[in-house]
Amino acid sequence: METVFTTSYVDPDLDGVACAIAYAEFMHATGRSATACLLGHPTVEAEFALRTLEVPRPLERGPFTAEEKVILLDASEPLHFQGQLDVAQVVEVIDHRQVHEAQVFVNAKIQIELVGAAATLVAEKFFEQNVTPSREAALILQAAVISNTQNFQASTTTDRDHAMMAALGAVAALPSGFTHDMFAAKSDFTGPKLAQAMDTETGVFEISGKRIGIVQLELVGSDVLVENRHLEILAILEHLCEQNKLDFIFLTMLDIEEKLNRFICADPFMQTSLSSALNVTFTDNLAIRQGIIMRKQITPLLKSYLEKLSPSSG
Repeated sequence: METVFTTSYVDPDLDGVACAIAYAEFMHATGRSATACLLGHPTVEAEFALRTLEVPRPLERGPFTAEEKVILLDASEPLHFQGQLDVAQVVEVIDHRQVHEAQVFVNAKIQIELVGAAATLVAEKFFEQNVTPSREAALILQAAVISNTQNFQASTTTDRDHAMMAALGAVAALPSGFTHDMFAAKSDFTGPKLAQAMDTETGVFEISGKRIGIVQLELVGSDVLVENRHLEILAILEHLCEQNKLDFIFLTMLDIEEKLNRFICADPFMQTSLSSALNVTFTDNLAIRQGIIMRKQITPLLKSYLEKLSPSSG
């Protein structure tokens, strides 16, 4: 039986890691051979969840060889794989983003559905087939749903996310205090951790012929971080812009307790674009928007605005 590999984008977040693990388990349970693996290194939050929930860590590996088959989870844009695979190798794509490039995976079965977490889509497969997930799969999928919906505060959250959280919780309950501890762990940006996190959490998007970097941090206490390290954040953004050969870059901070986003951006054109697309106002390179909005929601709004401009704009 041919083995396929379940994986997510390079340096995956908790949703991607959880989906890779759980979907490989689901495939085994339904008579197919699959191996979960990771490209690059998981985020701090994903590492915390794996360690705390005692879920075996998938193998980290390098580029896929030409003959290997791949299933992508929580991922649907070739740009995010940094040459680690060829689109022809991909046999299935499961993602939940409005803006995607799933159509380029010409040999793949595609499932793109707008729910809060890709983990919800994977969890549904278990219950639709009357397959009970293992304790480990149930726990890591719950953690991913909580993470990606910002503990159900994000506007992307759906009834399906709530339903799968309840169904998975009936299989295995998360430890007391897990949600608080997980968000606290991902909010540790002391010393060099800030630059490391911003590097890891940089998403690169091709929009209207421009390479745009969107750095997303999810944390508590974003006001303190901005107050104490505003200039450092701007310097890191400038470095990431050069490192990734970007035209523009900005940071969005999702504050889980304040239930808002703080944006930091130094480029006047991008400030104007974000102001128009998101209805925010920048002062000293900082803007605040009430209510949590995710990067995957920002991207289509920014894309819509930029595509209305003439090609010579910016």
